[in-house]
Amino acid sequence: MAGVSMTAVSFVLNNKPGVSDETRKHVQKIIDETGFKPNLNSKKLLFNKSFNICVMISPDASPFEDLFYFEITRGILNKSREHGYNISINEPVYEEDDLPDVIYTGDTDGIIFMQDISDGLAEKAISSGIPFVVVDSHSLSDKVTSVNPNYHGAAYSAASYLLSLGHRDIAMISSNVVQRFQEQTISGFLSAMQEYRLKPAPEAVAQSVRTEAEAYEAAKALLTAKDRPTALLCTVDIFAIGAMHCAKDLGLRVPEDISIVGIDDIVLARYTDPKLTTVGIDKVHMGELAMELLLQKIEGGSPMSASLPMELIVRDSACIHRN
Repeated sequence: MAGVSMTAVSFVLNNKPGVSDETRKHVQKIIDETGFKPNLNSKKLLFNKSFNICVMISPDASPFEDLFYFEITRGILNKSREHGYNISINEPVYEEDDLPDVIYTGDTDGIIFMQDISDGLAEKAISSGIPFVVVDSHSLSDKVTSVNPNYHGAAYSAASYLLSLGHRDIAMISSNVVQRFQEQTISGFLSAMQEYRLKPAPEAVAQSVRTEAEAYEAAKALLTAKDRPTALLCTVDIFAIGAMHCAKDLGLRVPEDISIVGIDDIVLARYTDPKLTTVGIDKVHMGELAMELLLQKIEGGSPMSASLPMELIVRDSACIHRN
């Protein structure tokens, strides 16, 4: 219908160079008018690809249970659709450092791991020869292409903001689910405090929190202590929400009696009462960036790992401390 070669049509369909602008417009017009879709099986044979991407999740990084990873997955889906890839979600057996059968049967072109993976699992993925990327990584290993949020910087930014408001008695609610995440956030918090020559007491840093309910209990212990802090820095927004609920149940006003700041900017942060001040992480962009890096690897490239900037989002849950 277009009067051009199959190769020229292929270039247009796959948005590749090799045809003139005039030919591209002509072919695209016929594609639009006819609603033409290439046969997927033929496309797989032609390009020797499955056009499937395997997303590996874990109980601690599940898009079905955690809004943070839900938004990352949305970014992965956005970019996969743009490039004609299907997404399958799998849960590897992390305890055995094993990969699912789809990796060995050649039914996927690449893997995106949610959150850190063990050295053993990384070695298995490397030895299998399949391209892979780790999203929300806390490691800077040269062996692994990853998307790394700057959690040290996020905690530093949150603590610095509270310090700028005049708070000096700041407590922290942290998570030990991922050791390197905990190390980075506590390090960022302490770095900001040290700039003001402050050293929080060990009991002012709750380090073993995993859920909103546990954050509630950690906040209760801190807010009923003899030396109650004037501000709480929570390393996950859902912890901050649990702390806000606790403060209200104790009859404390947020932010007048206790300022609370989180990290993440999950969608719920803008709907709490008061709205949560937090350090925003563009989670959709994280997913899109992970997919872009993986596609580069599938095409034979060797992309560098990417680090994400953070942005302090000031809302209503923190205010100036007045003695």
